Amino acid sequence: MKKLKISLVALVFTVGIGGAVVQKIQAAPKPLDPTYNWNGSGPLKSGQDLSKTVSQAQSDYGCTGASTACATGVPTSGSGPDAHIFQP
Repeated sequence: MKKLKISLVALVFTVGIGGAVVQKIQAAPKPLDPTYNWNGSGPLKSGQDLSKTVSQAQSDYGCTGASTACATGVPTSGSGPDAHIFQP
């Protein structure tokens, strides 16, 4: 019985670690994700320029809302319009 409990704990731990790894892989920028040169006034990177994807900039600036402008990104790879991220 003790061996079964240890095995179950090990299985739960392994599944938890595996889930965390999968989330990191999914959140990583894909080769086709456009990058932007970011300039903004977010709470974490006030006034700094970044050359990153939208999701990376949201993480670095700490802006994932939809109301107040946080930063604007000018495309550095690919083409298209400027990107914007917002504070809550």
